[in-house]
Amino acid sequence: MSQANMELVLATDDDRLQKRISLSLRVSQWAEWAYDEQRGRYDWESVVRDLDMPLIECLQFFDTDFYIAPVRSLPNITDWSAEDLSTLKSFVSEHFSAVTADEWRLVGAYMSVEQKDCSMAYGICTFPRMTLDLYEAITCHLNNGLMWTDIFEQHPVFSSADVLQTAYNRCNGRSGSNPKLIIKNWSDKETFRIQDIIQSYYKPGDLSEVLIQAQKVFPKRTKASILDKIKRTTARSLYITNSDMYRVNKLVEASGKDWARIGKEIYVSPRRAQWIWAQHQQRQKVTSPWTDDELNTLHMCVRGGIGMAEASRIIGTTSPHMCHIVSHAYTLPLQFRD
Repeated sequence: MSQANMELVLATDDDRLQKRISLSLRVSQWAEWAYDEQRGRYDWESVVRDLDMPLIECLQFFDTDFYIAPVRSLPNITDWSAEDLSTLKSFVSEHFSAVTADEWRLVGAYMSVEQKDCSMAYGICTFPRMTLDLYEAITCHLNNGLMWTDIFEQHPVFSSADVLQTAYNRCNGRSGSNPKLIIKNWSDKETFRIQDIIQSYYKPGDLSEVLIQAQKVFPKRTKASILDKIKRTTARSLYITNSDMYRVNKLVEASGKDWARIGKEIYVSPRRAQWIWAQHQQRQKVTSPWTDDELNTLHMCVRGGIGMAEASRIIGTTSPHMCHIVSHAYTLPLQFRD
């Protein structure tokens, strides 16, 4: 390839990257302006109208790493409002046939809810089951004199009020059929124990040893239940995100290094919370000489699959070696190590 053609290719790549960066910033800014505090999430329909872009494309360009807004944690099905459940079901069914891990990221961005919580809620709505928190909430409603139609309006997990009543009665042993066991939620202590087992025995692509060790620790739980918990916990146990570090740092600034309390606040073990904060401090040391524009450009280069030598040339103020170091400290997921 001639020098002139090479320069033309590089100029084209530069122009394409700059357009992606500009579009990502534009979408993120519009989303921030359209945040609905009452509903606790972004008004994406307004963003789509204003930018004249498809909804999924807006979500793909939305960059949560640089525009920190409240992300709701709704770990129990009873934490979800009827409106949020309806919105979640309609959005997923309209845009996705089989939701992949990357598509759950888009769902989380659309709902302003943790990805794992969206997956949990949609799974229960797709294959309804009586969970412990739902059973306790229904019992409380019945004690307060609510009718089944009113309870169903608050917790529209099953297809109708009659089906909800039947599922509840089966758990109570009031039905003529065999009563179904309530699916007991995992406690924080049990979740932290699973996280520690994953840290010690996980091998990339192989959960067999993790499952064996977990079965020894939780002999009363079924193999299917343990494996499901391991799969849902693995990603969060092995990696941390920019959002994790931001939340931990804010909690440390607000009330000091109470790792037990911080861990409970963000749903991780105290040891992991302390490690996340240490990684945030290390990141600050590495990235402090960089401007926001340089970091944003590097982030888009990494997301676009551009090598460090080319990223260095585009940024123009740093070496490929420093781009490599900062990319691992700032733009990529960090693996949790002891």
